[in-house]
Amino acid sequence: MNTLAELKSQARVIRHMVFPRVEGVTPAERMESFYGPTARVYDSFRERKLVHGRRDLVDMLPVEPGCRLVDLGGGTGRILAYLDEERRSRCERITVVDVSSSMLAVARDRIARHGWYNVETVRASATDHRPADGPVDIVVFSYALTMMPDWFSAVDHAHSLLRPGGTLAVVDFYVSRKHPAGGGVRHAAWRRHLWPVWFSHNDVFLSPDHLPYLRERFTTAALSERLGPVPYLQARVPYYLFLGTKA
Repeated sequence: MNTLAELKSQARVIRHMVFPRVEGVTPAERMESFYGPTARVYDSFRERKLVHGRRDLVDMLPVEPGCRLVDLGGGTGRILAYLDEERRSRCERITVVDVSSSMLAVARDRIARHGWYNVETVRASATDHRPADGPVDIVVFSYALTMMPDWFSAVDHAHSLLRPGGTLAVVDFYVSRKHPAGGGVRHAAWRRHLWPVWFSHNDVFLSPDHLPYLRERFTTAALSERLGPVPYLQARVPYYLFLGTKA
């Protein structure tokens, strides 16, 4: 059962989503203007009510001893809570990258609270960050590509960060193409038209091109196309989990 504090937090996020104030010239400025006011209560609504599949994606990650993982657009670092201590300790380094200083402040508090000695935060865009010590083993986008205006470049950059044989892991909202190739799920016309408009109100842009481009750039290791419930609506939004390998 939700506590009064949780209900107040959720109401604050819902109000902010219904009446968003997005200001700024650059994507980073717009991100901070939108997420800054609710960064501290961000997970109380979106994580529990709206975004789905993160735990499943983390369970799929091939975390090996000495692994270096980069979470691009990682926000509050919430996805790392699904990585159990044994698997987390295998990693040499985990880097949470985001353009929002408010979101990263929450991530740093989470890291300190849990004593995650091998987790760091970096304020940078998903197309700018480059580890000083070379290629990494895993790159994650968790509900991040839909927030990136130049998501094609973000995927290309992720490809460049990975070592040969490295893994790209993505979970996000999307809509299918009208005629998806390769036996993919085809969404009803109302889903293909409604959800991009509905989410764009909050500068979240669902695309029919995510999966085709991911499958073009990476060798598909796992793919799951799903529908998740939307709070307070009798409807389900499409999302996918993708695991790909760099050749």
